[in-house]
Amino acid sequence: MPRYLSLFKYNAEGRKGLMKEKAAAREAALKLTIESAGGKLELIYWAAPGGEYSGINIGEFPDAGSCAAVVGLIEATGMFSEIKVIELLTASEIDRGLGKSVTYRAPGA
Repeated sequence: MPRYLSLFKYNAEGRKGLMKEKAAAREAALKLTIESAGGKLELIYWAAPGGEYSGINIGEFPDAGSCAAVVGLIEATGMFSEIKVIELLTASEIDRGLGKSVTYRAPGA
């Protein structure tokens, strides 16, 4: 299954919720949310306060649409000022892509 790295940043409301609920409760909620889409939370790490991001996680999803559904639901909570999602590829996946024959023609060429 494809894996996705997410970098997230809480807004003020999200940080207040984290202070109240604590990180373990937030992690458990994320795990259940990802599982509801057929995925798996592989890891979550929290960043020290004051950094660029609040934390990161890696989730495994059946497909990009499942990941998008979870991220959309999470964004809709209004607790985040930023969420970045990056699909992660293995060496064999990259090598398969690099082994494909592709062509490029510049517009107007």
